[in-house]
Amino acid sequence: MITKDYSQFRKQLVSLGADLQESAKRIVAGMRDMAYAVTVKNTPVGSYPARSGMQGGTLKRSWERGKTLRVGNGWQSDYHNNVYYAIYVNNGHRQVNRRGETTGYVQGNRMMEQGIDTARRQSGTVTRQEMERVKRKTGF
Repeated sequence: MITKDYSQFRKQLVSLGADLQESAKRIVAGMRDMAYAVTVKNTPVGSYPARSGMQGGTLKRSWERGKTLRVGNGWQSDYHNNVYYAIYVNNGHRQVNRRGETTGYVQGNRMMEQGIDTARRQSGTVTRQEMERVKRKTGF
């Protein structure tokens, strides 16, 4: 979950006469969309031999955006992947032989963390874009 203090931004929106709830919802959805795009971009695609009949990309295609919902005094939005092995690709996993002995470790790709970090870094940009949208709408 990404939390920030937007008290200054809120004061500016109030002075412009903007709908605070709509602006907050748009900001949260914008940050979710940014994180989603980076996560999908960084999700690896499996490769298989040409004659195997298998096709990679299931994990990448399975990302879905959640709804933006009002929770308490704030807004919350998410994105998710229902492929059972997504957690192993993201976080890494151990490799075992047939006897159950650990033979190695596969590092995780951390694609979700990369998406969330990008959204955090770009939160100022998203809020400025919303401020500009409100200014255009109100005629300032």
